Amino acid sequence: MLGAELPADAEAFSPDGMWIDGVLPGSMAERAGLAGGDCVTAIAELPVRTLAELSAALRRAGAGPSTTIAFVRDGEQHTREVDVSHLPHETIEGVEVQYGWSVTHDGVRLRTIKTYNQCPTATVIVLQGIACESIEHPLASGAPLAGLVAGWARAGFEVLRFDKRGVGDSEGGPCPQTDFTTELADALGEVRAASNHARMGDRPLFVFGHSVGGIMAAKLASECLVRGVIVYGTPVMRWLACLQDSARRQLKLRGASEEAIAAQVAELARLAVTGELNGRSAAYHAQLDALDIEAAWRRVLAPVLVVRGEHDWVVAEDDQARIATLAQGPTTIVDVPGLDHLFGQHADREASLRDYGAGTFHPAIVDATLAWMERRC
Repeated sequence: MLGAELPADAEAFSPDGMWIDGVLPGSMAERAGLAGGDCVTAIAELPVRTLAELSAALRRAGAGPSTTIAFVRDGEQHTREVDVSHLPHETIEGVEVQYGWSVTHDGVRLRTIKTYNQCPTATVIVLQGIACESIEHPLASGAPLAGLVAGWARAGFEVLRFDKRGVGDSEGGPCPQTDFTTELADALGEVRAASNHARMGDRPLFVFGHSVGGIMAAKLASECLVRGVIVYGTPVMRWLACLQDSARRQLKLRGASEEAIAAQVAELARLAVTGELNGRSAAYHAQLDALDIEAAWRRVLAPVLVVRGEHDWVVAEDDQARIATLAQGPTTIVDVPGLDHLFGQHADREASLRDYGAGTFHPAIVDATLAWMERRC
């Protein structure tokens, strides 16, 4: 746990390194003498120019009792050696949180996180989106996904999560180099294990997929015994077309010119091929783009809940609604006011565009999903 406060990703990470706004008391960052305005160039002798590089550097740092932090202040290079601090485990008031391991088909151990209830109403497994970020929130109980998981757990649902390869304490990776086919196979293994676990406890299983996780949910629901599928911010159109459509929509909302929009859309296609898009490899994007998402939904027989956020500018409302025309099971569409693509709530459209990813948790998404699941238990 570095303990540095960062600005938004676009401001924090640069070719020079990682810029910080401040430090947390008693943290590694404070012990290294870091302060707001410093640019961290390396941790454990690895560069930290991107979020993925920061994750890799912190993983290396965590392997020993101490590590080095290099930074620039006022044009001067500094290096400090500090004792390593580790993140605490996640806690949910009134709910037991259990950490464990699962083993993939090729022997890689993935870290698992389970909320424990003695007599759970049902089991929910979470399939996260594209980001190479941990599924846990030990220091941010108010994060939107943390609030959603806590809401389900306090209502008596058992919630299962797992970290991707090379993320958190999971082995394998590095995550940015893992392709989509591998991540899909890992997710299939986790959903199958969850299905067996739920069946042994004589309770239903629901699959919740966010964004790309919703695409995975559509692929996996027909291969496992599930009571229902919940998706949020999940597209139906081909992957690269979705990314380009998303860029056009967001740039237009921000007032960009047609020339700027055309240039950015063309750049997306180039970055997908070079492996510089969204922190994922070229193989990842190519494999995901080759997936026939419409065909996957046509094989889904279980009931489906499509949850749409009012300020989700990443995936079009009408594209999400197409799931209802494809899935074989009954499909319900619920719109939640104020939420962006990452479940965060914003006061208005301008705030959602300005502060994307910094929205606050709102229990409306818990209420909508719980009501739907409880009717099917």
